[in-house]
Amino acid sequence: MTRTGRPPLRHPRREGLFIRFSQTEFGSLQRALEAEHPVAQRRPNLSEWARELLVAHASEVLRVDVTRAGLQRQKGGVADWKRWRLAKAVRGAAKRRRKIR
Repeated sequence: MTRTGRPPLRHPRREGLFIRFSQTEFGSLQRALEAEHPVAQRRPNLSEWARELLVAHASEVLRVDVTRAGLQRQKGGVADWKRWRLAKAVRGAAKRRRKIR
C-alpha cells in the first residue's frame, strides 16, 4: 500500500550556515559594508556581502578559485586530493541547490 499525504520535506535550515553577531559586531559589519559600497542604491544586502567576503577569504587561504559549481586550481594551491574532495562537496551542494529551486 502506498503512503498517502504530504511527502516528507527536508528541514529548511539543513544546508545553511547561521552566525549570530552581537550588536557591536553587526554595527561594525554594516559600517564596513557602507565604506566599501558608498552608493546606497547599488549596495548589496549584508548577507550577500558577507557571503562574498567568506568565499574570497576561503579562496585566498586554500589557493583555489571558488565558483558556483566547482573549484579550479591556482598555482601553489592545495594538494589535488584536497581540491578534489572540496570540489566534490561543491558539486553536491550545487546539485542540492538546483533541486530545491
